Amino acid sequence: MALEVVQKDIIENGEDDKEMKWVCDSSLDHKGRLPLRSSTGTWKASCFIIAIELSERLSYFSMASNLITYLTKVMHQDLTTAAKTVNCWAGVTTSMPLLGGFIADAYAGRFLMIWLSSLIYLMVATSSTS
Repeated sequence: MALEVVQKDIIENGEDDKEMKWVCDSSLDHKGRLPLRSSTGTWKASCFIIAIELSERLSYFSMASNLITYLTKVMHQDLTTAAKTVNCWAGVTTSMPLLGGFIADAYAGRFLMIWLSSLIYLMVATSSTS
């Protein structure tokens, strides 16, 4: 509907594709309106994504390195068993997003999958602390 309005304005005003000020790829802002091309994407979005990925990678690798120390010192596992456990943990954390993405795309939907995975996370977190 909104895309048709923008296309109608383009036809009436004689604007070509290079002079359009609205995004015409079916994107909507948080209020359901067409966003301005000048205020979307670019480096603002890129910096946000880079910062999130950097913090995620830092937390993953610091967790992996501290997990060996925790398993050997606190849990009293030998080094080979601790290394196998960390390798299994790394494999599961690498493959689970693929499984979750497949289930979300094929069956459940994005928001239901986020809700379900958050619920599982909370159940595991509360059961391991008690």
